[in-house]
Amino acid sequence: MKEKAIVKIKYIVRRTIGSLIPDKILRSNYNLFLKVSGKNLKRRKLFRFEVHLTEHCNLNCKYCNHFSPLAEKEFLNIESFERDLARISELTERKIELVNLLGGEPLLHPQLMDILSLTRKYFDTGKIVLITNGTLLLKQPDAFWQNCKQNDIELRITYYPIKLDRPAISGIAKEHGVTIRYMGGGVKTMSRVPLDLNGTQNAKNSFLQCYQANNCVFLENGKIYTCPVIPNIRHFNHYFKKDLQISANDYIDIYKVKNVDEIFDFLCKPVPFCRYCNLKETVYELQWEHSKKEISEWV
Repeated sequence: MKEKAIVKIKYIVRRTIGSLIPDKILRSNYNLFLKVSGKNLKRRKLFRFEVHLTEHCNLNCKYCNHFSPLAEKEFLNIESFERDLARISELTERKIELVNLLGGEPLLHPQLMDILSLTRKYFDTGKIVLITNGTLLLKQPDAFWQNCKQNDIELRITYYPIKLDRPAISGIAKEHGVTIRYMGGGVKTMSRVPLDLNGTQNAKNSFLQCYQANNCVFLENGKIYTCPVIPNIRHFNHYFKKDLQISANDYIDIYKVKNVDEIFDFLCKPVPFCRYCNLKETVYELQWEHSKKEISEWV
Protein backbone atom coordinates (compact mmCIF):
# COMPACT_ATOMS: atom_id res chain seq x y z
CA MET A 1 0.00 0.00 0.00
CA LYS A 2 2.77 2.42 0.92
CA GLU A 3 4.73 1.64 -2.27
CA LYS A 4 1.63 2.32 -4.37
CA ALA A 5 1.17 5.64 -2.58
CA ILE A 6 4.79 6.58 -3.31
CA VAL A 7 4.27 5.97 -7.02
CA LYS A 8 1.08 8.03 -6.87
CA ILE A 9 2.61 11.02 -5.12
CA LYS A 10 5.61 10.95 -7.44
CA TYR A 11 3.29 11.07 -10.44
CA ILE A 12 1.19 13.88 -8.97
CA VAL A 13 4.20 16.02 -8.15
CA ARG A 14 5.70 15.52 -11.60
CA ARG A 15 2.48 16.48 -13.38
CA THR A 16 1.39 19.37 -11.19
CA ILE A 17 4.72 20.88 -10.13
CA GLY A 18 6.91 19.67 -12.96
CA SER A 19 9.82 18.29 -10.98
CA LEU A 20 11.19 14.90 -10.03
CA ILE A 21 11.39 13.87 -6.42
CA PRO A 22 13.72 10.95 -5.65
CA ASP A 23 12.10 7.85 -4.21
CA LYS A 24 14.38 8.09 -1.16
CA ILE A 25 12.87 11.44 -0.22
CA LEU A 26 9.35 10.19 -0.82
CA ARG A 27 9.86 7.16 1.37
CA SER A 28 11.23 9.25 4.22
CA ASN A 29 8.41 11.79 3.89
CA TYR A 30 5.38 9.56 3.55
CA ASN A 31 3.18 12.24 5.14
CA LEU A 32 3.68 14.25 1.96
CA PHE A 33 1.25 11.84 0.36
CA LEU A 34 -1.43 12.75 2.86
CA LYS A 35 -0.81 16.48 2.45
CA VAL A 36 -1.14 16.42 -1.32
CA SER A 37 -4.14 14.10 -1.18
CA GLY A 38 -6.00 16.64 0.94
CA LYS A 39 -4.95 19.65 -1.10
CA ASN A 40 -8.06 19.56 -3.26
CA LEU A 41 -10.20 20.29 -0.19
CA LYS A 42 -8.51 23.64 0.38
CA ARG A 43 -10.43 26.70 -0.71
CA ARG A 44 -8.60 28.68 -3.37
CA LYS A 45 -7.50 32.28 -2.91
CA LEU A 46 -6.90 33.08 -6.58
CA PHE A 47 -8.82 31.71 -9.51
CA ARG A 48 -7.24 29.42 -12.08
CA PHE A 49 -8.72 27.52 -14.96
CA GLU A 50 -7.92 25.65 -18.16
CA VAL A 51 -9.77 25.56 -21.45
CA HIS A 52 -9.66 23.50 -24.63
CA LEU A 53 -8.83 25.48 -27.76
CA THR A 54 -9.43 22.31 -29.74
CA GLU A 55 -11.04 19.03 -28.77
CA HIS A 56 -9.09 16.97 -31.30
CA CYS A 57 -5.35 16.33 -31.36
CA ASN A 58 -2.66 15.31 -33.84
CA LEU A 59 -0.87 12.93 -31.46
CA ASN A 60 -3.48 10.37 -30.32
CA CYS A 61 -2.33 9.36 -26.82
CA LYS A 62 -3.44 6.17 -25.11
CA TYR A 63 -5.30 6.73 -21.79
CA CYS A 64 -5.86 10.45 -22.55
CA ASN A 65 -8.10 11.70 -19.75
CA HIS A 66 -9.36 14.53 -21.98
CA PHE A 67 -10.57 11.86 -24.45
CA SER A 68 -8.99 13.70 -27.38
CA PRO A 69 -8.38 10.51 -29.45
CA LEU A 70 -12.14 9.98 -29.42
CA ALA A 71 -13.12 13.57 -30.18
CA GLU A 72 -14.32 14.82 -33.52
CA LYS A 73 -12.73 17.92 -35.05
CA GLU A 74 -13.92 20.85 -32.94
CA PHE A 75 -12.60 24.35 -32.22
CA LEU A 76 -13.23 26.74 -29.36
CA ASN A 77 -15.74 29.44 -30.35
CA ILE A 78 -13.86 32.68 -29.89
CA GLU A 79 -16.94 34.87 -29.35
CA SER A 80 -18.27 32.61 -26.61
CA PHE A 81 -14.81 32.42 -25.05
CA GLU A 82 -14.51 36.21 -24.93
CA ARG A 83 -17.85 36.48 -23.13
CA ASP A 84 -16.63 33.96 -20.56
CA LEU A 85 -13.32 35.80 -20.15
CA ALA A 86 -15.13 39.09 -19.58
CA ARG A 87 -17.33 37.50 -16.90
CA ILE A 88 -14.44 35.81 -15.10
CA SER A 89 -12.45 39.04 -15.28
CA GLU A 90 -15.38 40.85 -13.67
CA LEU A 91 -15.72 38.26 -10.90
CA THR A 92 -11.99 38.20 -10.13
CA GLU A 93 -11.37 41.95 -10.55
CA ARG A 94 -8.97 41.12 -13.40
CA LYS A 95 -6.74 39.03 -11.11
CA ILE A 96 -5.96 35.44 -11.97
CA GLU A 97 -3.48 32.83 -10.78
CA LEU A 98 -3.20 30.79 -13.97
CA VAL A 99 -4.88 30.17 -17.31
CA ASN A 100 -3.89 27.01 -19.18
CA LEU A 101 -4.72 27.05 -22.89
CA LEU A 102 -4.64 23.46 -24.11
CA GLY A 103 -6.48 20.72 -25.95
CA GLY A 104 -6.44 18.50 -27.86
CA GLU A 105 -3.64 20.31 -29.61
CA PRO A 106 -4.17 24.10 -29.27
CA LEU A 107 -1.84 25.00 -32.14
CA LEU A 108 -4.43 23.53 -34.51
CA HIS A 109 -6.84 26.41 -33.81
CA PRO A 110 -7.03 28.82 -36.79
CA GLN A 111 -7.61 31.82 -34.50
CA LEU A 112 -4.90 30.95 -32.01
CA MET A 113 -3.23 34.37 -31.94
CA ASP A 114 -6.56 36.12 -31.39
CA ILE A 115 -7.20 33.82 -28.43
CA LEU A 116 -3.81 34.59 -26.90
CA SER A 117 -4.39 38.34 -27.18
CA LEU A 118 -7.93 38.11 -25.79
CA THR A 119 -6.86 36.09 -22.78
CA ARG A 120 -4.27 38.66 -21.76
CA LYS A 121 -6.67 41.52 -22.51
CA TYR A 122 -8.91 40.52 -19.62
CA PHE A 123 -6.27 39.79 -16.97
CA ASP A 124 -3.61 42.26 -15.88
CA THR A 125 -1.81 39.79 -13.65
CA GLY A 126 -1.32 36.05 -13.52
CA LYS A 127 0.32 33.45 -15.71
CA ILE A 128 -1.05 32.45 -19.10
CA VAL A 129 0.36 29.19 -20.40
CA LEU A 130 -0.04 27.57 -23.81
CA ILE A 131 0.40 23.81 -23.41
CA THR A 132 1.35 21.94 -26.59
CA ASN A 133 2.95 18.73 -27.78
CA GLY A 134 5.35 20.94 -29.74
CA THR A 135 5.02 19.22 -33.11
CA LEU A 136 3.69 22.35 -34.85
CA LEU A 137 5.84 25.00 -33.18
CA LEU A 138 8.48 25.26 -35.89
CA LYS A 139 5.71 25.86 -38.44
CA GLN A 140 4.45 28.96 -36.61
CA PRO A 141 5.06 32.38 -38.22
CA ASP A 142 7.05 35.14 -36.54
CA ALA A 143 3.75 36.82 -35.65
CA PHE A 144 2.96 33.91 -33.32
CA TRP A 145 6.21 34.32 -31.40
CA GLN A 146 5.79 38.09 -31.27
CA ASN A 147 2.29 37.63 -29.92
CA CYS A 148 3.56 35.30 -27.17
CA LYS A 149 6.19 37.85 -26.20
CA GLN A 150 3.82 40.81 -26.28
CA ASN A 151 1.15 39.09 -24.18
CA ASP A 152 3.60 37.34 -21.84
CA ILE A 153 2.46 33.86 -22.86
CA GLU A 154 4.57 31.01 -21.51
CA LEU A 155 4.94 27.91 -23.67
CA ARG A 156 5.00 24.49 -22.07
CA ILE A 157 5.84 21.44 -24.11
CA THR A 158 4.88 17.98 -22.96
CA TYR A 159 7.98 15.81 -23.38
CA TYR A 160 6.62 12.94 -25.46
CA PRO A 161 9.01 10.22 -26.70
CA ILE A 162 8.64 11.40 -30.28
CA LYS A 163 10.93 12.97 -32.86
CA LEU A 164 11.04 16.67 -32.07
CA ASP A 165 13.77 19.24 -32.76
CA ARG A 166 13.85 20.63 -29.24
CA PRO A 167 17.09 22.65 -29.70
CA ALA A 168 15.55 24.45 -32.70
CA ILE A 169 12.36 25.17 -30.76
CA SER A 170 14.31 26.48 -27.77
CA GLY A 171 16.42 28.60 -30.10
CA ILE A 172 13.54 30.36 -31.78
CA ALA A 173 11.82 30.92 -28.43
CA LYS A 174 14.99 32.48 -27.03
CA GLU A 175 15.38 34.63 -30.14
CA HIS A 176 11.90 36.10 -29.56
CA GLY A 177 12.20 36.36 -25.78
CA VAL A 178 9.51 33.75 -25.11
CA THR A 179 9.67 31.55 -22.01
CA ILE A 180 9.50 27.87 -22.84
CA ARG A 181 9.49 24.92 -20.44
CA TYR A 182 9.09 21.17 -20.70
CA MET A 183 6.35 19.70 -18.55
CA GLY A 184 6.63 16.89 -16.07
CA GLY A 185 10.35 16.87 -15.38
CA GLY A 186 10.96 13.94 -17.75
CA VAL A 187 9.65 11.91 -20.65
CA LYS A 188 5.87 11.70 -20.67
CA THR A 189 4.13 8.82 -18.96
CA MET A 190 0.42 8.28 -18.58
CA SER A 191 -1.96 7.38 -15.80
CA ARG A 192 -5.09 5.31 -16.17
CA VAL A 193 -8.09 6.02 -13.96
CA PRO A 194 -10.70 3.38 -14.83
CA LEU A 195 -14.24 4.63 -15.34
CA ASP A 196 -16.96 2.81 -13.45
CA LEU A 197 -19.73 2.71 -16.06
CA ASN A 198 -22.32 1.94 -13.38
CA GLY A 199 -21.31 4.86 -11.17
CA THR A 200 -21.03 2.81 -7.97
CA GLN A 201 -17.94 4.51 -6.50
CA ASN A 202 -18.03 6.64 -3.36
CA ALA A 203 -17.97 10.19 -4.76
CA LYS A 204 -16.30 11.73 -1.71
CA ASN A 205 -13.50 9.16 -1.65
CA SER A 206 -12.92 9.54 -5.37
CA PHE A 207 -12.67 13.31 -5.00
CA LEU A 208 -10.23 13.08 -2.11
CA GLN A 209 -7.90 10.77 -4.06
CA CYS A 210 -8.06 12.74 -7.32
CA TYR A 211 -5.03 14.87 -8.23
CA GLN A 212 -7.12 16.75 -10.82
CA ALA A 213 -9.96 17.80 -8.51
CA ASN A 214 -9.79 21.53 -7.71
CA ASN A 215 -6.44 21.62 -9.49
CA CYS A 216 -7.27 21.16 -13.18
CA VAL A 217 -10.29 23.49 -13.00
CA PHE A 218 -12.03 23.44 -16.38
CA LEU A 219 -14.01 26.11 -18.24
CA GLU A 220 -16.45 25.21 -21.00
CA ASN A 221 -19.25 27.42 -22.33
CA GLY A 222 -19.77 29.46 -19.18
CA LYS A 223 -19.56 26.51 -16.83
CA ILE A 224 -16.78 25.65 -14.37
CA TYR A 225 -15.94 22.05 -13.55
CA THR A 226 -13.62 20.76 -10.82
CA CYS A 227 -11.75 18.57 -13.35
CA PRO A 228 -11.56 18.04 -17.15
CA VAL A 229 -13.00 14.52 -17.13
CA ILE A 230 -16.56 15.71 -16.48
CA PRO A 231 -17.10 18.07 -19.45
CA ASN A 232 -15.05 15.92 -21.82
CA ILE A 233 -16.84 12.67 -21.02
CA ARG A 234 -19.14 13.61 -23.91
CA HIS A 235 -16.48 12.36 -26.34
CA PHE A 236 -16.34 9.00 -24.56
CA ASN A 237 -20.14 8.76 -24.46
CA HIS A 238 -20.49 9.57 -28.13
CA TYR A 239 -17.74 7.28 -29.39
CA PHE A 240 -18.68 4.24 -27.31
CA LYS A 241 -22.41 4.95 -27.13
CA LYS A 242 -22.45 5.17 -23.33
CA ASP A 243 -24.42 7.41 -20.99
CA LEU A 244 -22.30 8.62 -18.09
CA GLN A 245 -24.51 11.45 -16.95
CA ILE A 246 -23.66 15.03 -16.03
CA SER A 247 -26.13 16.81 -13.76
CA ALA A 248 -26.60 20.48 -12.91
CA ASN A 249 -24.76 19.75 -9.66
CA ASP A 250 -21.57 18.77 -11.51
CA TYR A 251 -20.71 22.34 -12.53
CA ILE A 252 -21.25 25.95 -11.55
CA ASP A 253 -22.50 28.60 -13.97
CA ILE A 254 -20.33 31.74 -14.01
CA TYR A 255 -23.32 33.83 -15.07
CA LYS A 256 -25.44 32.77 -12.09
CA VAL A 257 -22.95 33.27 -9.25
CA LYS A 258 -22.77 36.55 -7.35
CA ASN A 259 -19.02 36.42 -6.70
CA VAL A 260 -15.93 34.29 -7.16
CA ASP A 261 -16.21 32.96 -3.59
CA GLU A 262 -19.19 30.87 -4.67
CA ILE A 263 -16.98 29.23 -7.29
CA PHE A 264 -14.20 28.57 -4.75
CA ASP A 265 -16.70 26.94 -2.38
CA PHE A 266 -18.05 24.75 -5.17
CA LEU A 267 -14.62 23.58 -6.37
CA CYS A 268 -13.43 22.15 -3.06
CA LYS A 269 -16.34 19.72 -2.68
CA PRO A 270 -17.13 16.41 -4.40
CA VAL A 271 -19.68 16.39 -7.20
CA PRO A 272 -22.06 13.58 -8.22
CA PHE A 273 -19.99 12.67 -11.29
CA CYS A 274 -17.10 11.61 -9.03
CA ARG A 275 -18.96 8.32 -8.59
CA TYR A 276 -17.85 7.28 -12.08
CA CYS A 277 -14.10 7.45 -11.34
CA ASN A 278 -12.52 4.37 -9.76
CA LEU A 279 -9.49 6.01 -8.15
CA LYS A 280 -8.70 2.89 -6.14
CA GLU A 281 -7.64 1.12 -9.33
CA THR A 282 -5.56 3.95 -10.79
CA VAL A 283 -2.30 2.89 -12.45
CA TYR A 284 0.50 5.47 -12.63
CA GLU A 285 3.66 5.81 -14.72
CA LEU A 286 2.40 3.86 -17.72
CA GLN A 287 4.56 3.97 -20.84
CA TRP A 288 3.32 6.41 -23.45
CA GLU A 289 1.72 4.76 -26.49
CA HIS A 290 -0.64 5.63 -29.32
CA SER A 291 -4.29 4.98 -28.63
CA LYS A 292 -6.12 2.17 -30.41
CA LYS A 293 -9.42 3.79 -29.37
CA GLU A 294 -10.45 0.73 -27.43
CA ILE A 295 -12.80 1.14 -24.49
CA SER A 296 -10.42 -0.88 -22.30
CA GLU A 297 -8.09 2.15 -22.26
CA TRP A 298 -10.60 4.03 -20.13
CA VAL A 299 -12.65 1.35 -18.34
